[in-house]
Amino acid sequence: MSSPSPSFWNDLRQALAFLTRLPLPSPSHAGTDFARALPWFPLVGLGMGAILFGLVQAAQLVISPLIAAVLGVFAWAGLSGFLHLDALADCWDALFPPLPPEKRHQVLKDPHLGAFGVTGLVLHLLLKVATLLSTLSLHPIGLLLAPVLGRWLVLWLGLLPAARPEGLGAAFARAVTPRILGVSSLLPLILLPLGGWRSGVALLLAALATTTLGSLARRYLGGVTGDVLGAAIEVSEVLTLLAFSIP
Repeated sequence: MSSPSPSFWNDLRQALAFLTRLPLPSPSHAGTDFARALPWFPLVGLGMGAILFGLVQAAQLVISPLIAAVLGVFAWAGLSGFLHLDALADCWDALFPPLPPEKRHQVLKDPHLGAFGVTGLVLHLLLKVATLLSTLSLHPIGLLLAPVLGRWLVLWLGLLPAARPEGLGAAFARAVTPRILGVSSLLPLILLPLGGWRSGVALLLAALATTTLGSLARRYLGGVTGDVLGAAIEVSEVLTLLAFSIP
């Protein structure tokens, strides 16, 4: 039985370097390595879910489930360097207030948070803690699937135009192909049946949210940006947890 090729490990390492803050070489967003890393995004999500599952289950042995859920959400955000939460807050500030088009792009680049961003971020974190707590007590498989779905569905935003000719949104638009989408779909489609009908609900909610976010970005920003991609991952994750909070 042959072992995985060196190119596989290199591609997986690039995906890990892009999606996590593990001490690995940074990928090239616009190069071949970045495109080759995209099919393995769901696999990285599965690894993150397994790590988080182990951490939270171990924490519940010594502290209350609520505190374990809070620490779990903190560790979840920390694995990605808190970049996705930052992107989510930026999107709240840029997409939802009544602003002229040119102002929306300025807001995305502004390091300061506005009222919409703070409110959206707080509500999101509260919902993520609550749904993680419910998921762990009812259907723990949801914690494994949430990072997988988030990092799979975000790839489909690469089918939309980018808001700018440079940046992560443009890199996605150049790199995503039907083949990448097909390969990246294998692992999620294998894992989804493990969650039963709740997986279907999770997929429906997350896909609708990702599509809606992409439509808003196209309408108000002219296309997808890196912040939109990060926000899509966060929203997909919390909606997956919400689906697995159903008794």
